[in-house]
Amino acid sequence: MGLKKTGNTRLMGGVALWVLAFNCGAAAQDAVADAAPATPVAEQDQPVSQLQQIVVSAGVPKVAIDTPQAVTVLGQEAIDDLQPRSIGDVFQEIPGVTPIGSNSILGESINIRGIGEALSGDETRIIMQVDGVNKFFEQYRMGSFFSDPELYKQIEVLRGPASSTLYGAGAMGGVITFTTKDASDFLDPGDLIGGRLKTSWDSNGNGWLGSAIVAAEPVKNLELLGALNYRQSQDITDGQGNEVPDTDFSSINGLIKARYTFGENEDQSVFASYQNWSSDEDNQNYDQIAWGPDFGDVDRTVTDQTAIVGYANGFSGNDLLDVKAQFSWSDTRVEQKNQDQICAQFAPAPAPPTCYYPFGFNSEYSYETWQGKADNVATFQLGEDWMAYVTTGIDGQYQERRNPRDFGTYVRSGSGSHPEGETVNVGGYAQAELVWNDRITLIPGMRIDYSNVSVGSYVDGSGNTINLNEEKSAVGYSPKLAAMIKMSEWLGVFGSVAHTERLPSLDEVFSNYVVNDLDKELSNNFEAGVTFSFDDLIMGGDAFRLKGTAFRNNVTNYYASYWNGSTVVTEIIPKARYEGLELEASYWTESIYGSLGASLIRGNNVSTGGYMNAVPADSAFLKIGYVYRPWNLDFGWKGDFYAAQDRVGADEQETAGYVLHNLYAAWKPTDGFMADSEVRFNVDNVFDKSYRNHLSEDEGAGRSFKLSFAKKF
Repeated sequence: MGLKKTGNTRLMGGVALWVLAFNCGAAAQDAVADAAPATPVAEQDQPVSQLQQIVVSAGVPKVAIDTPQAVTVLGQEAIDDLQPRSIGDVFQEIPGVTPIGSNSILGESINIRGIGEALSGDETRIIMQVDGVNKFFEQYRMGSFFSDPELYKQIEVLRGPASSTLYGAGAMGGVITFTTKDASDFLDPGDLIGGRLKTSWDSNGNGWLGSAIVAAEPVKNLELLGALNYRQSQDITDGQGNEVPDTDFSSINGLIKARYTFGENEDQSVFASYQNWSSDEDNQNYDQIAWGPDFGDVDRTVTDQTAIVGYANGFSGNDLLDVKAQFSWSDTRVEQKNQDQICAQFAPAPAPPTCYYPFGFNSEYSYETWQGKADNVATFQLGEDWMAYVTTGIDGQYQERRNPRDFGTYVRSGSGSHPEGETVNVGGYAQAELVWNDRITLIPGMRIDYSNVSVGSYVDGSGNTINLNEEKSAVGYSPKLAAMIKMSEWLGVFGSVAHTERLPSLDEVFSNYVVNDLDKELSNNFEAGVTFSFDDLIMGGDAFRLKGTAFRNNVTNYYASYWNGSTVVTEIIPKARYEGLELEASYWTESIYGSLGASLIRGNNVSTGGYMNAVPADSAFLKIGYVYRPWNLDFGWKGDFYAAQDRVGADEQETAGYVLHNLYAAWKPTDGFMADSEVRFNVDNVFDKSYRNHLSEDEGAGRSFKLSFAKKF
């Protein structure tokens, strides 16, 4: 039974409104504003755009605009600006990244540069990590990632296969890393305890969020954090006022973290964390992607858990050692009960229809994974002008997939579409970053991965359990070379060449009741780009940043899964090609700022001359804002522009273009009893536009008023 069916949410909402009304009654205080759309401005500093954010997932930390790869960083301010309802909402301002599936929190997956399909196994095509732990779930007609955006303080998206060197062979689309909040984010030096309370309301679906974070340093160098979030929503409505089915939900998630720093120079630390996200709902459509009626309704409980323990040692005074190691456990589990029977007329009347449970009356699907990783960064001074940073590491994981299990109707172990099995992956990698006078950066890298897939059991069309116990293994290689050259103080050029080999997943080794002898999926990616960085361009103190990227990704043996009208089939496309352009730009002054993002992606089946499925429509966004510093008030407009998409595969529908207008405002007092608080007000889809994103199976959300209040203590 869902939490939304109790009276607790009405009480939470009432308390939230009372707190907000009480605090907003105070007069506005003089303060310092946040002027950029991505990162807050502190103590009158100039704003920092997303292109000036520090990237930590691409090797040695560096500024995004100086990274020889297409990468976008969302800091805490950028995440809060969006007031996201679900994980998919946080990618609105990242070129080349599109949520796919549905508006349901249980039906979302991610597409990067046209790679990623709702019905295919993209476990290694797009690697998603939470605090360094791989997260992925696959079940027929379900999404692949379950979490809440309120947990995270930074999200980094590295687009393209060049990310495979550090994260795993086969990352053709790229890598998304999520970093959870830390105690130090809420504690000033000398603080014993601190934290934050937050509540938000969304008019579309009458959604509520309640969040509480407590951070403490009870003894010196021991940092503790506990966070608890509850979110719920009724069904949202589209631009025509119609309910979008199965978008109602309730979820609760928690996070606890601890870190102890020690050593003569405080260069060592041990850390541990645990997080849990869960949703419990009755009478949901089994199909969370397209909400088709063919599979009936089901009572569903989804639980996602992650636990981490680790050790880091900076070896102060020793440039050759900077070590971090961690071990983790991850478990994503879906329990289903009371599934509706499906009845079909298989024989001529008057014979009665045949009724059956397509996936078992009660079942369970689980991904349980143990992972370990360790890396070291060595720093070398090569003469007067060259610096070298060499990252080396190893990682490995063992995963058990069990689905489904019976709870009383009849015994099933595995299913025809999702067999049980185990996967073992072990990899080693090395990446060097050679820097000459901060003007030229060269990044060669190499990774080797071994994968073993063991297919267990499945259920055939007659309901019989078939034990296969067959294994497939392969080795994948991921070399790359990237370069960044600063031609002048304002002009930079960059490029990369990357190769990666994706090892077939369990679902691809076993499909349509057959164990396949599959070739590896091979990807050769080429990128080239330019950067512009101007200060004092139009007036004193202003700044302009721009980064443009062109890419071409040639793929051999591409595995495409899609619904052919009666079943899901996997087709091997001998030659496929993805290519496109991405643009990110920002401009800011002391009071006025703006940002722009755009992507144009093409996907072609080179073997047949047709189009690839799941290629998003051309899109762009433009954001213009103003900061009124005496009141610390930040407000503006954002437009989202989508072209019509008629370059579609045989089983896809064309979609029309559309434009969405959005307004936002944020007020952050720094004096009086309202100090350290934050009020945000957004209006999404101001004109209540009716639309459908090309990679979604449902209509988009209509107009929504969003209000949030947060208070640090």
